[in-house]
Amino acid sequence: MHETPDFAAVVNASPNHYLILAPDFTVLGVNDAFLHVTGGTRDELLRRNPFDVFPPAPDDAAAAELIRASFERALVSRLPHTIPLLRYAMRDPRAGTGGTAERYWTIVHAPVLNARGEVACVIANPVDVTELVKLRRALEDAGKGRVLRTEASVFIRSQQLEETNRMLDAELDELRRLFEQAPGFVAVVRGPQFIFELANAAYRRLVGRDDLIGKPFRDILPELEGQGFVGIMDRVLSSGKPYVGHGLKTMVQREQDGMKSELYIDLTVQPITGVDGRVSSLFVQGHDITAQKRAEDELRISNERWKLAIEGTGDGVWDWDMQSGKVVYSARWKQLIGYVEHEIGDSVDEWRNRLHPDDAQSASAMLQDCLAGKVPTFISEHRLRCRDGSWKWLLARAVVVARDASGKPLRMTGTMTDISAKKESDERIWRHANFDILTGLPNRRLFRDRLEQEVRKAHRSGVRAALLFVDLDRFKDINDTLGHDAGDQLLIQAAQRLGDCVRESDTVARLGGDEFTVILTELDGVAHVEYIAQNILRALAEPFHLDNEVAYISGSIGITLYPTDGTAPEELIRNADQAMYAAKTSGRNQFSFFTRSMQEQARSRLRLGSDLRDALHGGQLRVYFQPVIDMRSGRIAKAEALLRWMHPGLGAVDPAQFIPLAEESGMINEIGDWVFRQAAAFSRRWSPHAGAPFQIGVNKSPVQFMAHARSDDWSATLKGMGLPANSISVEIPEMLLNKMTAAVADRLLEYRAAGMQLTIDDFGAGYSSLAYLKKYGIDYLKIDNTVVRDITASESARAIAESMIVMAHRLGLQVIAEGIETAEQSQLLRDAGCDFGQGFLYAAPAPPQEFEQMLLRDDAG
Repeated sequence: MHETPDFAAVVNASPNHYLILAPDFTVLGVNDAFLHVTGGTRDELLRRNPFDVFPPAPDDAAAAELIRASFERALVSRLPHTIPLLRYAMRDPRAGTGGTAERYWTIVHAPVLNARGEVACVIANPVDVTELVKLRRALEDAGKGRVLRTEASVFIRSQQLEETNRMLDAELDELRRLFEQAPGFVAVVRGPQFIFELANAAYRRLVGRDDLIGKPFRDILPELEGQGFVGIMDRVLSSGKPYVGHGLKTMVQREQDGMKSELYIDLTVQPITGVDGRVSSLFVQGHDITAQKRAEDELRISNERWKLAIEGTGDGVWDWDMQSGKVVYSARWKQLIGYVEHEIGDSVDEWRNRLHPDDAQSASAMLQDCLAGKVPTFISEHRLRCRDGSWKWLLARAVVVARDASGKPLRMTGTMTDISAKKESDERIWRHANFDILTGLPNRRLFRDRLEQEVRKAHRSGVRAALLFVDLDRFKDINDTLGHDAGDQLLIQAAQRLGDCVRESDTVARLGGDEFTVILTELDGVAHVEYIAQNILRALAEPFHLDNEVAYISGSIGITLYPTDGTAPEELIRNADQAMYAAKTSGRNQFSFFTRSMQEQARSRLRLGSDLRDALHGGQLRVYFQPVIDMRSGRIAKAEALLRWMHPGLGAVDPAQFIPLAEESGMINEIGDWVFRQAAAFSRRWSPHAGAPFQIGVNKSPVQFMAHARSDDWSATLKGMGLPANSISVEIPEMLLNKMTAAVADRLLEYRAAGMQLTIDDFGAGYSSLAYLKKYGIDYLKIDNTVVRDITASESARAIAESMIVMAHRLGLQVIAEGIETAEQSQLLRDAGCDFGQGFLYAAPAPPQEFEQMLLRDDAG
């Protein structure tokens, strides 16, 4: 087997001269042949610009430009480029240290491409043709007969002459071959008439003619004279200075078809001096770059179309050349941030210096990741400062479109889109999803998120936190009496007051309705929590000014502590809710810390509420009856139906425990209707004993009033049973008068119109309007037992009871005093003119059978 040759060694051993150049025109390598002909050393050449080592003399400056232009041409076109003949004086090792000698060269620049099709390096191959040029000058001096003369008229033998002529012919043939095969077009013209001496195949193809040699330029190509080419050659001939032109446009009429063709060429016109030092001929060379120019034009037009298409969508375009450091920003890019064309420069800092401080780090990091190749695309949403100082949200997207052989980015192109409207929309959606529209406070969703964050933070730092549940006492009364608009105003003011009571680091949220939460963080102790709770209670107790009305409420606050009471957000929420319920049932306008007993009470309430669902259909509910006594005769005049629950496991359950549960769950509607039907049935049963309709009072919960959109057909039920409407007296709590909505008022009027009687229960416990008593045809007032309890011990209580009785009588109402437990209370009320009495003094509530026995005994007596 043959070993693979070491190509580096082959290049170094080659007799041809090789110089390997980087794209930035610095030397990457050089072989020994080049070092020998130039007299340079490898160390002084590597990683340097060749002209720094071999600086051109003043007369060689144009030649140096030709060399660089040829190198750039090969770099851009990615095709070899040849300089057929070039005079350049280089260091000559034969001329001694620092000596130079005039040399003539043919130079080929051949690009070497990498795997991505990019130029990795350029191989420069200079061929020394100095001796050929000298021979050509000798031929000119000898004339057509090739007879060599000297001033001394030295005789040269014919054999020597013939041998010399053969050598000259061979050298000239080689030179012609080089000219003919040069990849670019080459021609040599002589004298002021510019007569063609040489023209290679590429030149003949360019002008479309073969009959050039020996003819003047003006005669053979008259159309080019009018395009300025003769003027160019005139200047080079007279000045001796070369001409270099890039991308020259010309029209050439081809002889074959008579058609004119539009061409683009790179042109170099180099003067050639004779032995007398005067310019006698011109060396014309160049390349037909028409195809490349058209491709570039098509690319430019395509880019312009893409740019117009992109900017037609409202986006800006930018292009970053990293080698030059310049960024081209489109007019639309500048308009997006309020600038006109000349007000924005061409550096990347125009973008970087306008970044919002909060976005600068992330945007720069994403850009670097893209440049480093970690991500394929740069995508960043960030804010830029506009000309007027405002900030605008923009979306930048870009890709690296060119890298060098090592992967270093060379060019990046991207777009910029205005996303301000989208950001505003997203912000509105986010706020709608996370904030309460009425108060602007975090809603339930954001509260849960904040609580979870604070629990995690407290767990990491080891500090304590607290959760407060705040419920507005009697808010529903305000909402029902003053209307929902007033209720909304109260909620807004309450939210502001809660926010004023806490630190900025704390969170106040509205869960819904009149329920608020407060998250207190980084606590030093419980004292701070109590201080905040007291401040909240004081703030809520201040009057609320609602348009022309003034309202008063209070607050009930439940407090739980992290990590003492619980560590999970759901557990803390449950604890705070239970503590708030305890504060409310203890009298309101106070705060209560969570205790483990509350948890058990909550579980009991939950179990009781669950059991209540089976109580009605399971036959566990009973209706008891308590007699109402005529104070004048002492006989049973009527009764009140009272609900009792006989739990199979707990026995008799206090109504104060299960009635609120029935109201909260909505079961009170079904249970209330059942109590009414039971009372109606017993009224029909007992009416014959009384000799008249026996009236039974049935309590109706405010929840029942709120639940029914119209009359619940109690009057129709009585009619269907054959009972007069006054067989039932509907007992409503005094507080319902303070919630006198249109629906409640209509219902009371319907009862009244049907002939059913109405009783105000617990009168004296609230603040009802006396006007309502007359307006809705109230038949009875029931004096609250708290007033009755104190009449024997308190003159003021006795005066209040007497005033109620007098007032009711003047309004045409009868009075029932409930909760009478002593004969003294009974006597005082009778003396004050009270119509009816009810209480344990006369009888406790009893099952229907026992009550019926009371009626029979009363009749017998």
